[in-house]
Amino acid sequence: MEHKIISRPGFTVIGLKHHGKNENNEIPQMWGEFMPRAGEIKHVVNPHVAYGVCGKMDESTGEFDYVAGFEVDSIADIPEGMVSWEMPERTYAVFTCTLPTLGETFQQIYKTWLPQSGYQHADGPEFELYDENFDSQDQSSEMYIYIPIK
Repeated sequence: MEHKIISRPGFTVIGLKHHGKNENNEIPQMWGEFMPRAGEIKHVVNPHVAYGVCGKMDESTGEFDYVAGFEVDSIADIPEGMVSWEMPERTYAVFTCTLPTLGETFQQIYKTWLPQSGYQHADGPEFELYDENFDSQDQSSEMYIYIPIK
């Protein structure tokens, strides 16, 4: 799989949180709830770059935490019903995909690429990055998956 390895300093995301599985498209629904409220977040670093942060996976239940949000430079004034998530400084393997290939790309990363890469999954959350070129209405629009590695 094509990828690049980058180091990224720590940063903070504020947004809406989902805890559970994604069996009934809860995450896409949450994005639909989040985007109309995105303007409530103060101290946004770049309003054209959104994050889907995923972590704290419970292997026994398959439940995880997911936050749809924006990077901020201050956690002051967190809007009601939203949370902050501190992202540690990490080295990441970065993969490009589209929304229709998101699940398949994650499967390939964890079942094929990571075991054969010589890297290990590092502690900390992974995230999806949706930059200013991303259009959720365009099935070919590209996004990026960041997997923490060591």
